[in-house]
Parts: sequence; structure tokens; C-alpha cells
Amino acid sequence: MKWLSKRISVKKQATFTTIIITPIQNFWVNLLMGAWLGMWITIGSVVVSSFFIFKLSYQEEVILWIFLTFWVYYLQKISRSFLWLLYGKELLKIDEVGINYKRSIFKYGKTHVIFFENVLSISARFPKDNSLESVWESSPWINGGERINIETKLKTYTLGRKLIKQEAFGLIDILKSAIKKAT
Repeated sequence: MKWLSKRISVKKQATFTTIIITPIQNFWVNLLMGAWLGMWITIGSVVVSSFFIFKLSYQEEVILWIFLTFWVYYLQKISRSFLWLLYGKELLKIDEVGINYKRSIFKYGKTHVIFFENVLSISARFPKDNSLESVWESSPWINGGERINIETKLKTYTLGRKLIKQEAFGLIDILKSAIKKAT
């Protein structure tokens, strides 16, 4: 097994290559995200319990239902970000046919198959330093920030969440050599 960086491992086998990209691990960020999730669940529990404890007017109930709608949406967003930080991985399997790509949390996720004959180009995309996009994508609650674009005849696939330039270009070299070898 070869390590491209602390986050990216590459294992070459006889007929295929596997690449695993893990999220950035930071104890304090994980601790704060867990605390935020815990507080968010507590807030929702208090609001739900208020339905049973207090005598509310119709207007108050409507306001609480509207709040709970937004609360559930953000609970899902926060939970996914937190689980991604703890248990998420991007898995790539490169064989003679194409690239199998999967974003997984607890081994659950959808696999996309990218056939080599459909690949038009592979490129990297980085936001400008000190731009709003750069600051937004560097925040821990944002899962995006994909750096590698694989353009095919049908659609563009993005992968490599929050990779730095050295990691992204190293991964692009591996992908391009696999395509060259297969075709």
C-alpha cells in the first residue's frame, strides 16, 4: 500500500487499483460538531416536549411546526456532516473497464461507474485563495469542495472532497495513467 498523503491510500493489485480518501481528521472540530449536534437535538426535544407540557394557542402551534420543519432539515444536514467527518470515505476502484466511485458513510453509499471510453477530460478545480467560496468550503460543516472533475460524454463527476493541490494532482496522475493503460 502506498500513501499519497495522510488522507489518501493507494493499493495496486494485479487487475485493479483501489484508492481510499478519508476526510480531514481534527479532534477539536469533531468535538465541536458533536457538541453542536447534541445541542441541536436538545433544542428539538424541548420544542417537541412543549407541545405536551404547555397549553398552546393555534398560532403558537403553527409557529412551532414551522420551526420544527426547519429543525428537521438542519438536523439531517448536521448529522450527515458529523457522520462524514467520523466515518466517511471516498472509495475508488480502477480496473480495466473504468472507475467505480463511491462516497460512503458506514459503507453505505451509491456507486457510480465511469467507463474509460466515456471520459473526455480530467481536471482539477480550486477556489481562489481568500475568496468566499474558499472560506465556505473550508468550514467543517460543509461536505463539498470536490477538487477533481471527470468530464464524460453524459455528465461530469466530481470527487476528492477538500483535497489540497498536491493531493489532487497526484490523484489525477494516477487516474490518467490508468486510463492510458486501459486504452
